[in-house]
Amino acid sequence: MTEWAIDWASVRDEVTRHLQALIRFETVNPPGNETALAEYLATVLEREGIPAEVIESAPGRGNLVARIRGSGRARPLLLMAHSDVVSVEREKWTRDPFGGELVNGRVWGRGAVDTKGLVACELGVMLLLRRLGLPLERDLIFAVFADEEAGSQFGACWMWQHRRELIDAEYAINEGGGMALELGGRRFYLCQTGEKGAARLRLTARGEPGHASMPIPNTAMQHAARAILTLSTHTFPTVLTPTVIRLLRELGEALGKPVREQITAVLADPTWERLATLPLGPAERRLLYAMTRNTAVPTIVHGGHRINVIPSEVVVEVDGRILPGQDPEAFAAEVQRLVGPNVEVELTSRGRGLEAEPDSPLFRTICETMAELDPGARVVPYLVPGGTDAKCLPGIKVYGFMPMRDHPEEFDLAHAHDERISVSTLEFATRALFEIVMRFCAPQARRR
Repeated sequence: MTEWAIDWASVRDEVTRHLQALIRFETVNPPGNETALAEYLATVLEREGIPAEVIESAPGRGNLVARIRGSGRARPLLLMAHSDVVSVEREKWTRDPFGGELVNGRVWGRGAVDTKGLVACELGVMLLLRRLGLPLERDLIFAVFADEEAGSQFGACWMWQHRRELIDAEYAINEGGGMALELGGRRFYLCQTGEKGAARLRLTARGEPGHASMPIPNTAMQHAARAILTLSTHTFPTVLTPTVIRLLRELGEALGKPVREQITAVLADPTWERLATLPLGPAERRLLYAMTRNTAVPTIVHGGHRINVIPSEVVVEVDGRILPGQDPEAFAAEVQRLVGPNVEVELTSRGRGLEAEPDSPLFRTICETMAELDPGARVVPYLVPGGTDAKCLPGIKVYGFMPMRDHPEEFDLAHAHDERISVSTLEFATRALFEIVMRFCAPQARRR
């Protein structure tokens, strides 16, 4: 492990103060209003001599980009996160969701985990690198995007389409990974190397209307109900992507012969019945289920206009998620076969899954760094069932990693009431990301 003249307690306090300030910007999306936060970051960076630019894709929808120049021997590394957050139900929070309060070693507020905490850690890395003044072999770019929570059209996707030259890189470190799992007495850090695509669907069921006092067969409501029940209980075929195959093999190597033999059998004949027998907890088993198949989950129902009228049409919105390599149109056709001819299936989004190579120079650097920061721990790749801004950057190998060692349960507070993050997590994540970036961007830097 490289040794630098760094006061990590001071770094922790500085990162914590920045996170508190970031939370106090109410960037609930919609409408977002991310520009003021981006301007705050630009001011902090420029005060340290790091050129920064705020680019608005629309009024109030500001994206922040900053860069520390390297020698150009290698293509840039991008540190990325997003500044917008989901809405809150204030009455269900213990503390002000936009107060940024520091209480008992934790910063409270919407976005503390998703992803203003990562913004603050990456900002800390940029400031440290500038202050140390070490020569980099590749540019280091810091980008904080708007609009991730509502589809990225004003953020990462817009930037890739209109200002690609500012963010184009070979590799990126993003949200979506870093949570620690305890399995068989071993600690594993999950590093996102892929994510599923959002192939969302609208199901429209139709039937004859009538007076609700006189029940009739084959109504739109009945067709919709059958479709909802079908999709809610259906298990799509098991498919193992390269990321999941690597994950399973790594778990087998680390957990010993009995588990290794189970995994060998799974790889030879991948079925959910075999996967379900692996020694995992309920949360890990749910995650593995979602990582190994397409899913179609009904989430919103529209229908009817009066209590005493049988509606002629009922619409069901379905959150479809497909694995890398799967075709959205083929997925929609499969759902159509499942729900039958009385329900029309329409694709409303055609997102495709993506995967970065689960073995690359950056991934190996992450593994080596974490093995020294947390001896005995192991980094393994995984596929995120949801989506991130990575979908907008098809030319970049994106890895999700913000390590949460001491309080892995904080990862589950994203989008939850009382979202909060510990200062110990902020310190550890900043230290890990700094070391990863130093090893990757300045491998020849001398120890201090």
